[in-house]
Amino acid sequence: MDPDSPRSPSGPLSAIPATPATPSASGPGPTASPGRTLDALAAVVRGWVEAVLHAHDRPTRKIRLSNGEIATRYAMSARDAVKLLTEAGRPRPAEPLADNPAWTQLRIAPSPFATLLERCELDDAAARLVAFLIALEHDATLEALCSYAWDDLKRPRPDLGFLLDLLAGDDEAGRQAVRRALAAEAPLRRLRIALVGVAGDADVTPPARRVVRLSDRVIGYLQGDPGADPLLDGLAELTPPAAPTEIILPPVIFGAGQRALAQPRARVLLFGPAGVGKALLTRVIGTATGRPVFRVQVAELLRAGDRADRLEELMSRLARDAALANGIVVFRAGRSLDDVNHSALCDRFIELAGRFRGPVVFSCQTRPSWLVHSLPDLREVAIPAPPFSSRVALWRLGLGADAKLVAPGAIDDIAGRFMLGGEPIRRAAERTAVQARLRNPTAPQIEIADLAESARLMLQHRLGTVARRITTGFTWDDLLLPEDTMEGIREMIAFAKHRAFLLDEWGFDKKLPYGRGVSAILAGPPGTGKTMVAQLLAQELGYDLYLIELAQIVNKYIGETEKNLARVFDEAENSHAILFFDEADALFAKRTEVKSSNDRYANLEVNYLLQRMEAYGGITLLATNLEQGIDEAFKRRVRFSIAFDLPEPPVRELLWRSMFPPKARLAPDIDWKRLAERYEMAGAFIKKAALRGASRALDRGPGAEVCHADLELSAQLEYREMGRIA
Repeated sequence: MDPDSPRSPSGPLSAIPATPATPSASGPGPTASPGRTLDALAAVVRGWVEAVLHAHDRPTRKIRLSNGEIATRYAMSARDAVKLLTEAGRPRPAEPLADNPAWTQLRIAPSPFATLLERCELDDAAARLVAFLIALEHDATLEALCSYAWDDLKRPRPDLGFLLDLLAGDDEAGRQAVRRALAAEAPLRRLRIALVGVAGDADVTPPARRVVRLSDRVIGYLQGDPGADPLLDGLAELTPPAAPTEIILPPVIFGAGQRALAQPRARVLLFGPAGVGKALLTRVIGTATGRPVFRVQVAELLRAGDRADRLEELMSRLARDAALANGIVVFRAGRSLDDVNHSALCDRFIELAGRFRGPVVFSCQTRPSWLVHSLPDLREVAIPAPPFSSRVALWRLGLGADAKLVAPGAIDDIAGRFMLGGEPIRRAAERTAVQARLRNPTAPQIEIADLAESARLMLQHRLGTVARRITTGFTWDDLLLPEDTMEGIREMIAFAKHRAFLLDEWGFDKKLPYGRGVSAILAGPPGTGKTMVAQLLAQELGYDLYLIELAQIVNKYIGETEKNLARVFDEAENSHAILFFDEADALFAKRTEVKSSNDRYANLEVNYLLQRMEAYGGITLLATNLEQGIDEAFKRRVRFSIAFDLPEPPVRELLWRSMFPPKARLAPDIDWKRLAERYEMAGAFIKKAALRGASRALDRGPGAEVCHADLELSAQLEYREMGRIA
């Protein structure tokens, strides 16, 4: 079945806005009702058909049918049959179509028909074709007259041969104009306004005998009932209008967007992180200029149009509907058009989008270089994440002036911790206010935990598919580290908490060459507390912690490691998560002198990682057992470097004591100092030895106490497994 045939209820793209055509030079006038326009078109077309009948001398030929037979054969009443026979005998000179005042007026008078001609750029031949085909749908008596004209009841609709005779007669130039109007790349067929032939007959039906008809979508539009195109249902959405007060963007960016979209055939790339206002900017400009905005998800479009021919069908229908609405089409690509996702289907998509008559916007999270090179007239507008002051303003706007905050600095704190865009902040603020009212309807108060939870829920990502989330039950009291190590950790936390203010308000972003993120190397022997610090840091800042499994990242095939890293950082940018690369020296080892292709590609992997770390606005922690194995240039571009040394005996004694919870039964003979001095172990190994000793004690009975001998033996076994001898 032809996909244009079934009529379905309206979906998200429920109707083409009924905007009038641009007034003609003869002066503006009221938009004619679709019915009146179609009546007038039918009258004009009837004159064309009668002119053809006269030109071919059909009215004067001998008719061997009775009135009743004509009425039955051509599906008309007996009265109409008498009228047809009577008029057929009268000489009627053919009237040149171009000189017909009624036809000229119908082309320019405000109506859906005139709008279709103007917005789809249809020439005179194409306009006549549309007029005839819609008149045939509108007037049943005209259909009967045409049946008489082509004298073939097996043809329920006109074919190309009849249309050539009707619209051009023997004028070869006119016939060529009609053929051009029905060419595959002409607007009539490219925009799926008219359909030629039926599925499967292209190879067997002579061109002159191929049926021509209007698409159901266009018939509905011209009849004043612009329903949804069923093939676009779920792919294209007509967005609501938006006021300038809904958006908070620097004037220079808003002005750049306005200028870029001012051209009738603008091609614009808006790129920036998710939620910064790209879609809202287009809606505001569309509302101000009277243009509706069609939003299309590129990923869904490419899935639906997984073949080139199907993609072309979808894009043609979308181009038609956007032209009829005089709308702006926004292709929301996210990362679907990134360089790493570039494919032949993407190339075809861009080629088809470039043919749209009206403004087209590509909304991406990054700047796809291949897209920029594909469209030479593309205008680029970068929309960065809103700075700290804008985020504070967005939170205040979303919460409302009468919001009651428990902590006065809560908004500043949340705005600094979560670098959300305008739309996520609006939704988070709305959720926070609702939660506060549910908790206390009479006197709602907003707590910082409410803000943090709502902000965290706005972070949509799939980081769990490429990394493993780690949670903790530790507190800072459980951490025993030397004071100089703790000072480095406190410094890193302070920077993470206040970096938004430091960079945006004090202007340090202009002084820092390596991005806005927080990066740190945690270097030290195994078990010295690197993972525990990462867990506590995430808990302190209210972020999720994800462990990056290097076995899933490093790949022996060229380019695969970069792709895996790209997936990690792409998802991380939507998560505000802390990325924790354990045993990072396997990936971030010293760049080597290039002696082979393997060396060159290994260095490329390190360089790519540096670029992504610097571009990432979150926190990246690199844990390594061998700091000297990390490339020096790499270390210079990491913001913090914290050393985790093996604990000294006094610290080891505290670690031994802290490993036992209050309910554990300890014998008085335990010599904590001896254990600390004899066994040079990090905290993780002391923890394992303590647990082994406690298990050994319980094996003697539920009332047994952990004695020194239990711990001594467990420490010896642990030491031996470490490859050490006490």
